[in-house]
Amino acid sequence: MHDAPVAKGIICGILFSCIAGIVYIILLHEPGFLFYPFAVLFFLIGPLIAGTTVAARSPEDKYRAFFISFGAVFAAALLLFFITYAVLPHFDRTSVQLPEYCNGFDISPHPAPTLAYELPGTGTGVLLAGNEQTAVVVVIDYTKAPYPGTVFVVNRSDTRILRRMDFADDTIIATIDSGIVYLYHDKTGYLINARTGAPEETFLKIDNYGGLSGSDRPVLAGPSEGRRYLETSAVISSWSTDGTVRSRTRLAMNALAYNCFVNGETGEIVEI
Repeated sequence: MHDAPVAKGIICGILFSCIAGIVYIILLHEPGFLFYPFAVLFFLIGPLIAGTTVAARSPEDKYRAFFISFGAVFAAALLLFFITYAVLPHFDRTSVQLPEYCNGFDISPHPAPTLAYELPGTGTGVLLAGNEQTAVVVVIDYTKAPYPGTVFVVNRSDTRILRRMDFADDTIIATIDSGIVYLYHDKTGYLINARTGAPEETFLKIDNYGGLSGSDRPVLAGPSEGRRYLETSAVISSWSTDGTVRSRTRLAMNALAYNCFVNGETGEIVEI
């Protein structure tokens, strides 16, 4: 097995995989329904091109030449996938600095009329996110720090509670996109079906959300100097068991922290 044919075959395979990735990400803008066909091109056809090219030019031990070349391109494809989906999104962040008055409740919450949401039998909560069909409402226990928060996913047409989740504090972030409630408690994320309230069944989820931190650059964080930052965006990829793929979806999310509401679109901060 000669080095030149091996190198040429590996380069051909990597180039093919890279072209497939560029077409999917840059030209087609990552449609979920095309992820698996392009994954076959990226993870399988590219390595096969390398393996068959090298094996055909190898005068002896063709199987060894095939598997070495196939493995090299497959490993390169895995590395590129990891960089694209797990590393680069960490440099795409939006944060707001919480002002000093976001430090807890002195009295019961009084959200503005646009944020107040009445839950029958429960009381008034804060409308964290919503669309025409679904509302994500947070009811906060303001009587004791760290202010436990209860999240209700509500069907707006009949005020039916689809899902309830209890958290130890009120650092809660949410948005609704394409029928999915993206909900975070600080840095821990949940995907919920906005129509049924059921958890979205995924076998892989990758996101860059950093929640509440002492820096607006958590990846390259310096001294916090007492400042507090809350992220209002996330890049999320998920692979569901039903075959649905959401590839690097960038979302702006509304947030609650202490006694403040943060608008994810504008960055506006208001007391509640």
